[in-house]
Amino acid sequence: MDAEAITGVVAGYDGSQNGIRALDWAVGEAQSRGLPLTVIHAWEAFIGSPVAMPVVDLRAVAQETLDGGVEHVRKQAPDLPVRGVLECGRPAAELIEAGRSAALLVLGPRGLGGFAGLVLGSVSAQVVAHAQCPVVIARGDPGRRPEVEPGRVVVGVDGSPASRAALAMAFAEAELHGSSVHAVAAWESVPVKGLPPLADEAGIRKAARERLDQLMLPMRELHPGVEVRAEVVLGPPRGVLLDASQGARLLVVGSRGLGGFRGLLLGSVSHALVQHATCPVAVVHAPQDPDD
Repeated sequence: MDAEAITGVVAGYDGSQNGIRALDWAVGEAQSRGLPLTVIHAWEAFIGSPVAMPVVDLRAVAQETLDGGVEHVRKQAPDLPVRGVLECGRPAAELIEAGRSAALLVLGPRGLGGFAGLVLGSVSAQVVAHAQCPVVIARGDPGRRPEVEPGRVVVGVDGSPASRAALAMAFAEAELHGSSVHAVAAWESVPVKGLPPLADEAGIRKAARERLDQLMLPMRELHPGVEVRAEVVLGPPRGVLLDASQGARLLVVGSRGLGGFRGLLLGSVSHALVQHATCPVAVVHAPQDPDD
């Protein structure tokens, strides 16, 4: 794949209903941002016993799937510039490569064929971990049209570079779609057996709220028209963010965090958010993340 040729919004599509959900979300994003949309379908040649494999032109099937996705987009948004890209290779690698120059990658919560296990398997883990652009997992009701239901954008904030990037995306998304921002800092109090509390909880909560307000100040100034709600919540980040994102348009999190958000991308928190959130989830990397 020529990375220079992939720009704008990119949607991974496999022909499933969840793939349609990803296309619909990507259409709304491309229209709002004034960007073209690229639909990618990746397929892998079968490796195994030819005796057990029926004679099927896999490339033709893949092309038919891709054409169906492009046609769906054109029916939904006749004026949106869209093209299809068919790749023979590992889906994760092709999507990661596309993410080098794309503004946004959008994937469905589950897939078929080349995108099987897109969220719960290795494909999603690799794409979310290594794509250089933000990745949206388009969870939620496939019948819901997010571009006409603005709602809220929930963002997890802990002060890490990745969470500051997530905060920037949350404000930008809210402004694009007429949404509000709900910024949440989760604080998990972990007592040490046999030791008294080391600090006053009220004091910690106050300091955390002041820090949260400080982090949001530049975004408030950059997006003065966006309505903002900020809160510090006592509890495990996974549960706090899942609760806060109920009914939201989008949940935005940084790829890695500090404190309660440590391991947000690869650990149990991210697994729960991507697997169980009832709304789409965007994962954002810090600029020049050394592990990318």
